[in-house]
Amino acid sequence: MNRLAFILLTFTLLLLMTGCGSLFNPVPKNVVMVKKIKENDKNNEVSMPGGVLSVETTKSLGLNALGKYFDIQLSPDQVQFEVTVVDINALKGLVEQNIHPDERKDAEAMLKEVPEGLFYLTITSPSKERYELVLNAGTGDVLKISNQNNSNSGLKEFDLDYSNRIDKFLQEKQGLKSEDIKQVEKMFSENEDTYVYRNLKDNRLRYVIEVDIPQNKVTGFSKDIMALLTWSAKISAKVPTLHQ
Repeated sequence: MNRLAFILLTFTLLLLMTGCGSLFNPVPKNVVMVKKIKENDKNNEVSMPGGVLSVETTKSLGLNALGKYFDIQLSPDQVQFEVTVVDINALKGLVEQNIHPDERKDAEAMLKEVPEGLFYLTITSPSKERYELVLNAGTGDVLKISNQNNSNSGLKEFDLDYSNRIDKFLQEKQGLKSEDIKQVEKMFSENEDTYVYRNLKDNRLRYVIEVDIPQNKVTGFSKDIMALLTWSAKISAKVPTLHQ
């Protein structure tokens, strides 16, 4: 792959998977490591490598995640799907180009948790609300989910006491105990606060949780490799941070 193609790949993946995908949609056609699944592919019968979940399974998991985290119930025939497959080689390139050296060791360990790569999934509702998800392509684990719509739907049971509510979410929805993680940083922008959590045991970055201030709701989270990529992208944007 020539240098220009690699730069395009890196830029595209970073926008897609860290929450800015709506700003840049096309995937370079000559990049074979990123494969966009078309909605009109017959029954989505796309040839997938061994160990990778089917596209239909990925869609079903995405809808289940909307119900779990946003209390939004939609059926497959009500929505439009956009699915992009990102393989492990593309992820490795993204890590090499964007992760700070201090986090590189953790990033390499996280890559081993997604050997089949990732599914980037966009779900558009009948009312044109868009939900963006990133799933482990092998296990279906939700590594990122985002709801940037101007609606009242957000992660359930949140109010202005964000820290306590986020702790509750991590315990109830992710099975984490309060003694396992710690909030270490916050990032403020005009309309959004970002909370960063690390493991107490090894200081590994674990979760990035985003809060929409005007709408008084949590709009999504990233975890593990997606937390690291999301946080790195925000740091690179040079938004002021408050270290606790």
